[in-house]
Amino acid sequence: MLAPAMNLERDGAAMVRGYLDEEPLRRIVDIIEIAFAYLVSGQGDQTVRELWGSVGVVTLPSLNRCGVASELARELSSLLEWEANRLLGPSYLLAVHCSIRRMYLKSIRLEWHTDYDGGGTSGYDPCYIIWLPLTAVGINQPSVEIVRGSHRRMRDLPFPSPHNGQFPDEWVARYFAPAARVTPELAPGDALVLDHRTLHRTQVLNGAALGRTSIECRVTQHDAYLAALPNG
Repeated sequence: MLAPAMNLERDGAAMVRGYLDEEPLRRIVDIIEIAFAYLVSGQGDQTVRELWGSVGVVTLPSLNRCGVASELARELSSLLEWEANRLLGPSYLLAVHCSIRRMYLKSIRLEWHTDYDGGGTSGYDPCYIIWLPLTAVGINQPSVEIVRGSHRRMRDLPFPSPHNGQFPDEWVARYFAPAARVTPELAPGDALVLDHRTLHRTQVLNGAALGRTSIECRVTQHDAYLAALPNG
């Protein structure tokens, strides 16, 4: 399933075409649309509404505070973990680091960063991000731009000073060739899998983006978490 153009171990990233079959994709969309409709209607507590209003994000643990029944929230978590295990082998879903994002006609985008250094996942190594766009991305809607092979070099490179978890373009250009930058074109049901040390950012588009919906899953294969799995 891993696209031959990129290898997760070598490049720190891989595209997976058809990661989600039609039925699980439909089920995921149905569940998260409940949360979106709830928030758009003006409901929800202050915490979830502030996160939704500022960056368009709903976290996986907060779904039951966004009009989603607890059993549906559990179904979504189980589905996401099952798909991750199917692709990567035994993996533990880090629900507190999983989120759903919807961008609407606004330039909310993340600059160059790694989850290891700026996303709070350093304690979960080895850790992977599974990014699932629910709208087509890479041409009219922003995908994720990555730097191939950066997951290895980021262990040794000197960081900018002061460092706020992000890396400016000039720093990235100094240490990585332009050819290392890749922007996958993905359809709903496809996935982009990243090592949590891989440099990535929201794709920069010249035109205005109309909107994008995506899910960010984070899973760990750290021994302590694998031991907590039912068959661990």
